[in-house]
Amino acid sequence: MNRKDFIDWKSSPITKALYSELNKRIEGLKEELSYSAGENSATDRVKVGAIQAFRDVLDADWFEETEV
Repeated sequence: MNRKDFIDWKSSPITKALYSELNKRIEGLKEELSYSAGENSATDRVKVGAIQAFRDVLDADWFEETEV
């Protein structure tokens, strides 16, 4: 992927929609945890893991310049 491909991908409506949805899900899980944390530690761990997984996707360094 070259820099132009990466910029095109980041500006794609599909990519923007994906990032928006991941952010909404993170906020939703944080909201759920704010009301129920401590009631069920297994459920808490699943929610925290999901938040981290979504953040990993959002924070990934997707750009590695290669020439093909």
